[in-house]
Amino acid sequence: MNTNNAASEVRWVYRPPRNRRSPESGAEFVGAPVFGVSAADEAGLVDVILTDGTRITARAADVVAEPI
Repeated sequence: MNTNNAASEVRWVYRPPRNRRSPESGAEFVGAPVFGVSAADEAGLVDVILTDGTRITARAADVVAEPI
């Protein structure tokens, strides 16, 4: 059992699964820090805004928390 109650810091990053990485899916931005994410549309896609202002359309699951 984990008894460590220390807070952990995380950051949100764009990280789609390896089998869906392509130039069209924004593969060059893998690991980039995320500034914000829109609400999902009917198809389950979101607009991901990176900290540099780049916008990518992706699945919500492509944005993950990563320990700092």
